[in-house]
Amino acid sequence: MTSELIVQFPLQGEWFVGADGTEAGHELAFDFIRLDRKLRATRKSSLHELLTAVPLEQYLGWGQPIVSPFEGRVVTAVDGHSERSQSFIKAMFESLSATVSPSQRKRLEALQATGGDIGAFAGNHLVIESAESEGVFAFMAHARTGSIIPRIGDPVCVNQQVAEVGNSGQSVAPHLHFHLMSDPSPNNVQVIPFKFARYEVYLKGEWSLQEHALPKKRQRIRSVPTPA
Repeated sequence: MTSELIVQFPLQGEWFVGADGTEAGHELAFDFIRLDRKLRATRKSSLHELLTAVPLEQYLGWGQPIVSPFEGRVVTAVDGHSERSQSFIKAMFESLSATVSPSQRKRLEALQATGGDIGAFAGNHLVIESAESEGVFAFMAHARTGSIIPRIGDPVCVNQQVAEVGNSGQSVAPHLHFHLMSDPSPNNVQVIPFKFARYEVYLKGEWSLQEHALPKKRQRIRSVPTPA
């Protein structure tokens, strides 16, 4: 593994950075959600989103392609966890409650210790082993139910679609959770620092190309084609 690990952005189109890996307990991990210019996740009003359960298919990011960040092999492919739509305020309350709940923490610690299924937290998820960098695994979580395409052992190419953005597991709204790790099991979390090869960020009214960089929280970014 090189000192600077470079991978492709795992989504297509325009996204909002909900978490940038600087948060306690979420180190080196990213959450990407699709929002419009008024920071709405659906075409409903912000108040409607806050207080009402909007159908998942009305979310801007739901069902969008998730692509492999590198050439590799699928080592975990978990599907079948359900999704549900609820108001943002209720989803946020449940998420915060789960974060501080001693019983939930003990449950997660037990799963990590025994190597159990973390689907209750991660929902439908994939782990892809890199063919380019030894000991590097990509973890992508909260995929749409029924959208996981490859099976365990399948080879995947860089930028190949592997799933769709969803709202499974412990999720406030349809989004992608993404991080790299040095172990194939997400229960043995040893996250790895990395940078995205190319993307654009919207700054001061215009799009700016970023190479070998990472976006920051609350930035609006978008994918760019990989040079031939």
